Amino acid sequence: MSSYVMRCWSFVWGLWALLAALPSHAQLDSIPKALEKAWLLPSAILPESRSIWVHLPADYASTTQTYPVLYVLDGGSQFSYAAALADYLAAYDRNRIPPLIIVGIPNVDRGRDFTPVYSAPANGQLAGSQPSETAGAALFLRFLQQELVPFIDQHYRTQPYRLLAGHSLGGLFAYYAKLQAPTLFPATILISPAFTGANEQLVNSLTPFLTTYPTLRGKLFLALGNENPTTVNSLVRQLQTVPSSFQWQYQRYEEENHFSVTAKGLDDALKFVYKNWFMDFYAVTRLTYGDIEAHFAALSREFGYPLEPTEDFLNNCGYTQLRSQHTAEAIDIFQQNVKRHPASANAYDSLGEAYLAQGATDAALTNYRKSLALNPHNENAQAIVKKLTLGLK
Repeated sequence: MSSYVMRCWSFVWGLWALLAALPSHAQLDSIPKALEKAWLLPSAILPESRSIWVHLPADYASTTQTYPVLYVLDGGSQFSYAAALADYLAAYDRNRIPPLIIVGIPNVDRGRDFTPVYSAPANGQLAGSQPSETAGAALFLRFLQQELVPFIDQHYRTQPYRLLAGHSLGGLFAYYAKLQAPTLFPATILISPAFTGANEQLVNSLTPFLTTYPTLRGKLFLALGNENPTTVNSLVRQLQTVPSSFQWQYQRYEEENHFSVTAKGLDDALKFVYKNWFMDFYAVTRLTYGDIEAHFAALSREFGYPLEPTEDFLNNCGYTQLRSQHTAEAIDIFQQNVKRHPASANAYDSLGEAYLAQGATDAALTNYRKSLALNPHNENAQAIVKKLTLGLK
């Protein structure tokens, strides 16, 4: 047999041996399904039926938690990445924002829905004319306010804190909605808003608007790509006079154009709205339950509704303290988690582990037994209870 043929056979046999060594139980991991639903909502205001897309946080079905809602205009192009981004920022290890319900609104006629309609005065000059209250953006705003928001609140566990995000003409509409219904969306996200033509006069409405609402609370994020900043600069100059209760941020993205700015803009916008949300439960510094309470009390004051740490959040904080040898702090955090979630086998298991690290075997055994009572399949608790029981005899 030639050396070339021998080399070929050697390669084939080597490949066969490699394949044979692979685990026989290997299987394809499926892509997790998103918790999403499409609704067809009949509107008496528009009047027409509108498709509505809803994306829920991953833990929605397993908790009784309530959630803020992010409404996304231009749902056909903006919904998917907005939902993925919100999930990413809210995920277990990042915790940059709370979990959000995402509501996407696909377009039927975006020019009609997003653009205020003006009635020019007799002299033909636009200056001084007011947007119509019965056409265009006014009708779409009434649809949101009187039909869509109540529908979402009725069908989902929502918090009263809402965010509205719009790009281009959607950004124009989001700004218009803020002027017309200041408290409907406490957080407004304007990404390269299209203040063009007659709509430029809306920019000049901001100063009288802020004068009318001197104690207005809320947040506004304004993003602009590499495009003409003249109109947006005018808006920024007015924002510099806003009351301290109203927070805003302007971000220019020179490396993005009008169409590519959306993803970066929304990422920074969500981080701005929730800039005080983050608490680093992986930090090795000493952290008490009192610190956690104070943090969520401040968030509750900021957002205007009660906010409390989740079970996973407290569990993470407790384990970081335990690994950092702050055992007393860890036990206190785990104890509070048990009080908040008395039906959680995992909460009792974690408290048992902390007591075990402290050397308090009686207390550890009590909590591991409670964990087993709630989840008889907890093999870790089974093993430790058996070991502790034999050790105590």
